[in-house]
Amino acid sequence: MSEPTPREPTPREPTPPGPVGPERTATPRSVVVTGAGRGIGRGIATVLAGAGWTVVGVDRDPVDDGPWVELLTGDTRDPEVHRRAARAAATHAPVRGWVNNAGVTRTTPLHRLADPAAAEEVERTIRDVVDVNGLGFLWGCAAAVEAFLAHDTEDAGGRGAIVSVGSIHGRAAWTDHAAYEFTKGGIDALTRSIAVTYGAHRIRANTVAPGRIRTEAVDAWLADADDPDATRRALDDGPPLGRMGTVAEIGEVVAFLLSERASYLTGQSVAVDGGWTAQFGTPPPPDLG
Repeated sequence: MSEPTPREPTPREPTPPGPVGPERTATPRSVVVTGAGRGIGRGIATVLAGAGWTVVGVDRDPVDDGPWVELLTGDTRDPEVHRRAARAAATHAPVRGWVNNAGVTRTTPLHRLADPAAAEEVERTIRDVVDVNGLGFLWGCAAAVEAFLAHDTEDAGGRGAIVSVGSIHGRAAWTDHAAYEFTKGGIDALTRSIAVTYGAHRIRANTVAPGRIRTEAVDAWLADADDPDATRRALDDGPPLGRMGTVAEIGEVVAFLLSERASYLTGQSVAVDGGWTAQFGTPPPPDLG
């Protein structure tokens, strides 16, 4: 019997939003998405808008068009930016969802952080990671909880739901990412704290932990590689599913967690990583002969 010819894996295309039903909200509700201008944040905003949410985006840079009714420009390290976003969203529809997504990635080898010749650069790098990935998410959660508690009524999903975009770095380590992983683990802890503290008030909180996701930034990096095809194959080979994820796939999970279909799901971190963190090492492909 001949061996089957392996097929190149292809990303799943999301199903376009259909009529009002389990996949689409019929109730007017708004959601704030930070870092909505590009990458995973834009993918999330696109899926949520297609599911009937009124999306108010936040980004550090102006973006001409997108799936939002309004995009605020601001730095998520500033708590007032989040409060401003909550007020803007409330003018369109009751605020029932919040997505903390704006984040940064930097390598931070611990053995180099004490180098006096690089003290200023180290301070800048560490502050950037901790303030954006840590305080930015804390301020966002605070603004979301305040907006949800202001509701006199609940809908089928409760008063509101928060989804924070963490990372598989919050549960597994990669070389020289100490500060980044410190903050991503903190996002999971913040999610649990909100779930426990505000569950009695019908407020839910969960984390989505993406693995390797193909974004515009990844595409630009691949284009600059010496061998783009070989580099892409190397990235695809990490997770058991044999490919990078798409921003739409992250958006679909976020949409589910914000919806009433996830009304009993809170305090959890959901890895969307193609099985990457489930594996022990990089196993050889199975013999299908």
